[in-house]
Amino acid sequence: MGHPWETKRSPGSPTVGTPLWDNNTMQLSTRPFAKSRRVRWASGHWPRSHALGVGRSQGRGGANGGIRGRGGMDPGRIQGRGGLRNPSRRGSLSVVACQAESDGELNRGPGTGGSAAAAAAAAAALAGADVAGAGEGRHSQPPAGQCPWRVRAVATRTPGPPLRPWDQPLVLRGPRGAAAPPAGPHRGPSSGHLQQELLSAQHADNGASVQEVLSELTNQRTVPNIFVNKVHMGGCDRTFQAHQSGLLQKLLQDDPAYDYDLIVIGGGSGGLACAQEAAILGRKVLVLDFVVPSPQGTSWVKHNWGTMTEAVQNHIGSLNWGYRLSLREKAVAYINSYGEFVEHHKIKATNGKGQETCYTAAKFVIATGERPRYLGIQGDKEYCITSDDLFSLPYCPGTTLVVGASYVALECAGFLAGLGLDVTVMVRSVLLRGFDQEMAERVGSYMEQHGVRFLRKFVPVEVQQLEKGSPGKLKVMAKSTEGPETIEGVYNTVLLAIGRDSCTKKMGLEKIGVKINEKSGKIPVNDVEQTNVPYVYAVGDVLEGKPELTPIAVQAGKLLARRLFGGRLEKCDYVNVPTVVFTPLEYGCCGYSEERAIEVYQKENLEVYHTLFWPLEWTVACRDNNTCYAKIICNKLDNDRVIGFHVLGPNAGEIIQGFAAAMKCGLTKQLLDDTIGIHPTCAEVFTTLQITKASGLDVTQKGC
Repeated sequence: MGHPWETKRSPGSPTVGTPLWDNNTMQLSTRPFAKSRRVRWASGHWPRSHALGVGRSQGRGGANGGIRGRGGMDPGRIQGRGGLRNPSRRGSLSVVACQAESDGELNRGPGTGGSAAAAAAAAAALAGADVAGAGEGRHSQPPAGQCPWRVRAVATRTPGPPLRPWDQPLVLRGPRGAAAPPAGPHRGPSSGHLQQELLSAQHADNGASVQEVLSELTNQRTVPNIFVNKVHMGGCDRTFQAHQSGLLQKLLQDDPAYDYDLIVIGGGSGGLACAQEAAILGRKVLVLDFVVPSPQGTSWVKHNWGTMTEAVQNHIGSLNWGYRLSLREKAVAYINSYGEFVEHHKIKATNGKGQETCYTAAKFVIATGERPRYLGIQGDKEYCITSDDLFSLPYCPGTTLVVGASYVALECAGFLAGLGLDVTVMVRSVLLRGFDQEMAERVGSYMEQHGVRFLRKFVPVEVQQLEKGSPGKLKVMAKSTEGPETIEGVYNTVLLAIGRDSCTKKMGLEKIGVKINEKSGKIPVNDVEQTNVPYVYAVGDVLEGKPELTPIAVQAGKLLARRLFGGRLEKCDYVNVPTVVFTPLEYGCCGYSEERAIEVYQKENLEVYHTLFWPLEWTVACRDNNTCYAKIICNKLDNDRVIGFHVLGPNAGEIIQGFAAAMKCGLTKQLLDDTIGIHPTCAEVFTTLQITKASGLDVTQKGC
């Protein structure tokens, strides 16, 4: 008997024939729909077969698709029609193999599960893309006198390197006691641009390995298990959702003519995470990374600032080496060159010697990060340093003026004060802009009580060098933001921490039409990190209106790669982000600040619970007993769901991490009340919060 694709029957003949293979395997294939609607088909125990459509299981086994297709299991037959007609692609269905498992003969009767063939074809019928998929249907309650049965189906594409599930089809075993099909693969005629091949995993030498790798790679043990253009879609529901969201159509439009599937511009945490994740998903990736030297030096020069700075430099060096090694292991190309767009989908890379090379890619991710901002006054670039330069100084900074009130400014000031240095912080307006202002003022108050001086409502207007040296002496002249008052001060070091500017203004973005904020250089994106140019994305600190934090850049980069190349739909959560300001007394938070919560939900809809607390380790040393502070912000209209979580105290970072996970799961005030606290810990105060701000009651801790 010939191969299944050599057997033709009239689609209307309801014949229950002898299996084409002794293991009851049915092979279906089609010519491209653009050329012909006639279906080439073959039948095993099935009384009737048509081209199988696309969709998810519904009702009594129907697979109703949103992709102009319909397939289902009605009493007595498995059938389907349609597929997505797309003149720009060649073909609508590659190969579908169906296999029956039964202790008896598959017979007429209503199906209670989804159509296996329609499930498997969920990828194959999508415009002839390179696909692989598997589906299963069950008849769990057959008519009286008949045995339960199960149908499994696989859509395949041309095999490539071994043990890659999108390249090597997985065909599940035949029924017990059935004769095996001929050993080895069976090749049929090309369907459009696809070459068709069917392999029985049961009889292949590496069949078990293929199944094992498929399970390990996708973390999915159910069928259908669908791949489109090497992207794992998942099951029928995920494929259907991907089509509804437009992701599936984008995957089908991938153009192999580019040098790379993805070029990441910038070697920051978010960019590296995105690049590595895309490489894991089988994509060809290039990272362009180039560091422009700062006025005080470059990031590659090593300096010694005692044992401490040497240890810091060694740690940074080990991290950089680890990143390079990880990229190499994942086959991500890394080039130390400056990237600049020259036209759509094309970028020019210029290395340190001025040599230029052009590369093309289907998609680009901008992850260039930010560089410290300067004041734009006389003497700032000549004599001041930034936070990036602090640990590259060849000398101890001595008496230091920190200009700025960001978390970077306060962390640097607290660190230097902890070394016993004389530190002054010059603040233009408020501390920790964007954070909860009640918590910010408590942070500043603690720092003032422990030796850090604050100059409020002043800005520098000029920096002069009085003496050279290591360190030398600098005179700073400053002006009040509220009047004509001026002041002067002498310092060994002036550290600027007034914010950072995105490194986007010399990348040629205007040549391809990417919009940026002209003042800050930041890039506005939608909720999937996509710019106004569809093939250009951005992650990390360059995003407008998003938290500038390494962990969130890493998370956003990974999720972006999975959406682009992994068939996933999950988006980055920029609200419930755990954050810690590492000042001498740590401040940790997650969710909304009190000010932002009032803007979003209105004050009358909120309840704020708060308390002061005294850490046990502070009691013996007789340290401040009214300094550490905790509060939560609850939405009264949503079952008192916690939408803001704030703590000022020792190890605030360790406290906030676990509660951040709880908030993503819908943490409520009642759940906190029902939680048993661990005594004696700082975190236990959140399980005993009773006083609201609205009550006006005293929040001083008076006992256990």
